Amino acid sequence: MTTTSPLNDERAVSRLRVDDDIVLASMPLRDGTDRAALSRFGDDVWDMAPAMFNMARKAFRTVDFGVIPCAAERLLAKEYIYAWMNERRADGEPRLRPVSGHTALATLRRFLDFVRSRIGKLDLANVDQDLIDAYATHHRARPITPGRVGVCLRPIVQLHRLAPYLTCGGITFTPWRGRPVYRATGQGTRCSENRTARIPEPVIGAMLRWALKYVEHLCDDIFTARAEADALNSRFAARSRARHTRPAVMLASWIDKRREEGRGIPVWERPLSIGGLTGRLSRGGRFDGEVINLKLLTMQCGLHLTTVHKDPALLSMVHDAVDELGFEVGGMDTPISPDPDTGRPWRERFDAISLAREERHLQTAAYIVCCYLTGMRDGEVQSLRSGCLKRNLDRDGRTERLAIEGVTWKDRGARGEQVEWITIEAAVQAIGVAERLSERFRRNAGTERLWLALDDRETNNAETPILIAKKINQFREHLDERYGADDSPVIPRVGEDVWRFNTRQFRRTLAWYIANRPFGVVAGKIQYKHASVAMFNGYAGSSASGFRQEVEQELALGQLDDIIDYFENHRRGHGPGGPAGKRVGVELERVGRELGPLPGQLADRKRLKAMLAHLARTLHVGYLNDCFFDPLTALCLRESEKPSASVPVLSRCAPDRCPNACLVERHLPPWEASIAQAEDLLADKRLSPLQREALRLDNDRKRRLIAPLKERTS
Repeated sequence: MTTTSPLNDERAVSRLRVDDDIVLASMPLRDGTDRAALSRFGDDVWDMAPAMFNMARKAFRTVDFGVIPCAAERLLAKEYIYAWMNERRADGEPRLRPVSGHTALATLRRFLDFVRSRIGKLDLANVDQDLIDAYATHHRARPITPGRVGVCLRPIVQLHRLAPYLTCGGITFTPWRGRPVYRATGQGTRCSENRTARIPEPVIGAMLRWALKYVEHLCDDIFTARAEADALNSRFAARSRARHTRPAVMLASWIDKRREEGRGIPVWERPLSIGGLTGRLSRGGRFDGEVINLKLLTMQCGLHLTTVHKDPALLSMVHDAVDELGFEVGGMDTPISPDPDTGRPWRERFDAISLAREERHLQTAAYIVCCYLTGMRDGEVQSLRSGCLKRNLDRDGRTERLAIEGVTWKDRGARGEQVEWITIEAAVQAIGVAERLSERFRRNAGTERLWLALDDRETNNAETPILIAKKINQFREHLDERYGADDSPVIPRVGEDVWRFNTRQFRRTLAWYIANRPFGVVAGKIQYKHASVAMFNGYAGSSASGFRQEVEQELALGQLDDIIDYFENHRRGHGPGGPAGKRVGVELERVGRELGPLPGQLADRKRLKAMLAHLARTLHVGYLNDCFFDPLTALCLRESEKPSASVPVLSRCAPDRCPNACLVERHLPPWEASIAQAEDLLADKRLSPLQREALRLDNDRKRRLIAPLKERTS
């Protein structure tokens, strides 16, 4: 039996490891790794990067034990991380991944601090079941998810599992008698529902609409301005170094050209945000806060900045030109295109700083389009490399197949797996934009990674992922600030609050809409059904990818949400219409009676879902009607198809005749639009009598179908 020794500095020598033991001894390593440079057990900082293949993932690449002042506790932490990564146990528990080393140390230290606070010293021999129960209670009381509670309790189980590999002996008794943490701590079974928030439709619609506008329209101005800036920098660098004998003539010529073009003297777009001398000049108030962009002015003239700045006569010429011509925000020559929605220029002209800012916003927009319309995870998107786009013909020889080649990481081992995503044109455009934006930075960093920080001051560009969640929220702030108003933001609020984006939300939201609103249109132009058909021809449809399973899970959750909407509307007197309306209404009435429909009584949501689950499983939401699918009575099926059918054939749906068809208020607009279109056709005098009769009969059929709903809404 292993005994536990109290932790003290006298026992800070490992009985099991030597200082030269290689930390990543059991881990696969990246190509080109120098094994002689690998971290050793005796080091206080362990470098995990040689065993981290997904370098696009934001993660700590080192584990720093130097933050632990107690030598014995530091030894325990090292042995704990080392054993978890390298020792293979008979229980089959997976080894710790290097990417998780930092988190594993943090959760261990949190538990050890709790032990010290409860018993006055760090002695694992005094840890008992009551203490770990108290630790579990402490975390369950925190505002964190049950999954996060399990992560925080993991060190307790690991200190028992790894006890033979710890000099101090670890925890000798079996925590919670070997029961899984989630059961032992009263969390019941593992929660199968995805807890990632789903982005509300108005929010994702507005965000994607603007992202597409950047990718499809506004990018042209940004790329043109970048080409202008690069050409100006090259021309300025290649200018003659001889002292100019006629700077006043050169400046006057530039002012004359501005006068002829009807343009003012360039000023910085946001001088206060630049800081330094520019910020001080703006606060000085000489030109009502405007600051002349002397750097751009002198480069366009072919003069050095100090030539003008130190010559009072030349400065006087500039100030006189300001009095005559006024200001022009930005000042670069690239004209600004009209906004496709308003017909007005979408922004002022660029300066060097506003151009770099818009490049970052364009990169963020490209990421949003790519991430949302492909269903890729953040690590998969950020692992993409230049040249990842593939265009070829499908098996029929006529249909163009658009593919993105990349690496998927989840459940694919340390090295990941090379896969292909079949996608749509909008995502392809976004990838093309990202390639153009990163070209200069890829060349400087010596990498082919597509998503790099667009900042020449950034270091380690080739290894460091961009902090995209932060940039997405900055993009939202930019849109609201420039194009919205306090009472009318561009990206709608959720209640009183702005929506806080993270990368996981995009995949979950896409899966929900594909499953539950396949005929919905996002950003006014892209139908989810079209995106899903493309996806499920490729990576997303493969059994191991996980996205099809996520769609199926979202379908089940969405069906329950939709049937509860049916139930709540029925209790308010808004029962369903259509041929299946009576059958569904009877079932909803039965459930209502069992719940006890007392005024103001709230049904337990879990119980309600259980009682309605049999209906939810048959519900398929549609554009013109919903279907409570029963293959025996479905008119969309041929007799030979009925024994094996599990879903309706929507292209053969007969909403006014099929016993499975159901209509609610959200179906009214397309029916009313169809009736209005037929009335417009009837106004055409060229129609034959037979055509008129057919249109009238069809409109009468539609009006009869929706009449109960229209009476209720009126």
